[in-house]
Amino acid sequence: MPHLYSETLLAPALDVSFQWRYQNNGRELLGVLDPESPVCGALGQAIDRFENTVFQLALNKPTLIEWANSQETLQDAADRRELRLGGAHVFQQSIELLQGMQMMTDREEDPARLSMIHHNIGDVMGFIGQRSGSIHFLEQAALSYEQALEIRTQDSMPLEWARTTHNMALVIQTIGELEDEPGMLKQALDGYKQAVNFISREEVPQDWAASMSSVGVVLYKLGTNRRGSRTLEQAVVALRNALGERSREKNLAAWAITQNNLAATLQALGEHEEDIGSLEASIPMYDAVLKEVEADKLPLIRAMIAANRASAMKALAEESDHLDMAESAVEAFDALGKLLEETDYSDFQTKTKERKQQTIDLVAALQV
Repeated sequence: MPHLYSETLLAPALDVSFQWRYQNNGRELLGVLDPESPVCGALGQAIDRFENTVFQLALNKPTLIEWANSQETLQDAADRRELRLGGAHVFQQSIELLQGMQMMTDREEDPARLSMIHHNIGDVMGFIGQRSGSIHFLEQAALSYEQALEIRTQDSMPLEWARTTHNMALVIQTIGELEDEPGMLKQALDGYKQAVNFISREEVPQDWAASMSSVGVVLYKLGTNRRGSRTLEQAVVALRNALGERSREKNLAAWAITQNNLAATLQALGEHEEDIGSLEASIPMYDAVLKEVEADKLPLIRAMIAANRASAMKALAEESDHLDMAESAVEAFDALGKLLEETDYSDFQTKTKERKQQTIDLVAALQV
């Protein structure tokens, strides 16, 4: 559904908000541009360069260009140079082009086209805002979506209204995460719920699943913030519903992110309720995802899931007094730490060492 956005990969083990762009539908953004325009060609190339990239959501990163330059998920330096010099700039250039088209499009003559332009401006603003951590760009994205929703009503354009409402909720969710504001997460949840009610599961099942997955993610965040078991239980239901449409066969990446998020939610529920069954259920779910996520293609995603699995093992050992499980968790954190030593992610290295030491302390306590 989103042209340029990513979904949240829950990574509670290292306490990070991680985003993964895998949808492969960014080229839909080019629908209102002149195919002969130089910006259209450049934007198409930039969108392709940003496909299947991952990033940590963080407030006020220096610039979008610096984010682009840091992408180690790309396979060679030439790709990174092209992304830095071409991709990052062209998104900002496309905003100027779309704003010019907005001024020249009459609402009475072509409301559908004008609403699409507003929506697309919101997508690009939101894309820049997510990756740079800029609240300004995210707020500008919200304003553009509001303009689109003045035309895209529930009655006249129900599916288009739902898609814009979904993306508006995504922007609000991002601001809420960056500013640690639960009230905005509640607002985002309301938006996702409204959107999913106007998206036909039968006609556009993947769009429906994307919104349902977002419902589950925000419920998880609210549940862990409030430490509320009922909210976490609702998150489990939403994510399981999303998995009804997100199978390995239909969309491997969508399945992997939702499977991980469901495992993280079961783990959180198990820790909150001291429920061994939920903790036990989460570990094979992580295992299933790790079998499918290739380390050479998505090393950071795999590392986050591996950290989640290790933390679930630690939590299960604490609840069950299982010494062997605790020792296995130490080994898992040790392996993750050695992997991260080869990267520049110092924050992740520090957190992994902390989690490993906590698990070593647990082993010592269980040996007494």
